[in-house]
Amino acid sequence: MRALISGVVFIVVLVALVWSFPPPFPTPGSLLDKSYVAIAAQLGAPADIDQNAKLPSALRSGKSVAWVKGWPFAAWTLQIDYRLTSFGPEARPDSVSRCLESKWSWVNWFLPCEAIFRARIRVS
Repeated sequence: MRALISGVVFIVVLVALVWSFPPPFPTPGSLLDKSYVAIAAQLGAPADIDQNAKLPSALRSGKSVAWVKGWPFAAWTLQIDYRLTSFGPEARPDSVSRCLESKWSWVNWFLPCEAIFRARIRVS
């Protein structure tokens, strides 16, 4: 019983520590109106990751770029999608997400993740 309680307390303390560390990437809202060139100049070259590979083709973005900063037990991922706009140096993102993902998937529910999307309204 003590081992179970100690394990739960360890996880709670670990999550609290993670929440107290500042993320290595800027907020998604601050990147939504920047061009790809400006974002790459600020963050460096993106990682070659297609995080949308698991999604059905109708939900995949046209182009997706990501930056990853690893920690011993988790990794921050900043993903930018260009679904409705043509990808190019001056392209503005359609969505930006910044998430901390643990190596243990059941812990991810407690870790910070935020996303912002560009809305398009159809008027008939």
